[in-house]
Amino acid sequence: MAKGTEMLDASGTQHLLLAETLGLAMARRASDILERHRVALTAGNGAIGSGAAGAAPEDDEDQFACDNAIFTAVLDAANECLGRFDTRPADDRWCDALLQVIYLAQLSALAGDL
Repeated sequence: MAKGTEMLDASGTQHLLLAETLGLAMARRASDILERHRVALTAGNGAIGSGAAGAAPEDDEDQFACDNAIFTAVLDAANECLGRFDTRPADDRWCDALLQVIYLAQLSALAGDL
């Protein structure tokens, strides 16, 4: 596969494969964030930002802010992509976009196991 600026000359099929790979990576990242926060919130350590697991509260809050920014960007991108097939306003399809991100992350995990 081409690297760097050579990728600009890639075929349509190569661009499609790149987009698919990027989408799956983004879904995996969003799923990892959801899982990390689910564990933190259900572990009995209180809310994120409370200094759980010996971390300083500000470090925990910084990580949460970073995760929130990444997750929001992934969800917004998924919502925008879904908008190509779903004519509802973005605010009405965010839940479907979230489900698609989760579904893609599960598919990505399955593909990684093969």
